[in-house]
Amino acid sequence: MPFSSHDFQRAAKQRLTTAEFLLNNGYNLDAMYLAGYAIECTLKALILEVTPVAERADVMKEISRGKKMHETEVLGGLLEDRGHHFPPDLVKRFRRSDWTTALRYEFRRTRTSETRAFLKTAKAALDWVEGKLP
Repeated sequence: MPFSSHDFQRAAKQRLTTAEFLLNNGYNLDAMYLAGYAIECTLKALILEVTPVAERADVMKEISRGKKMHETEVLGGLLEDRGHHFPPDLVKRFRRSDWTTALRYEFRRTRTSETRAFLKTAKAALDWVEGKLP
């Protein structure tokens, strides 16, 4: 389990690297699923980073529990509560995707172009957060 913002960011990078591998080998749905977790991890990294040190243990518990803590809208709200606004173009791109944790039960096919676009969104999110981390 991650303990710091940098742990979450490392997890995000690993998930995105794995998603890219899966996409390049024809596993589009699985790639999309893992890219969604990359976005989740990178948002959690920034939430922890902008949280005062004295509050981080409680925030870690909060962001590590429950279904709603997988939702980019909820995580984005936590960032806004801390004075950081997720770039509107990324929010728009997230909303266009149909990513959900329920993808883990799906067996349908997704278009390569749709999956590639979602991975680009995940990469842009990681890059944006990377620019905010020390």
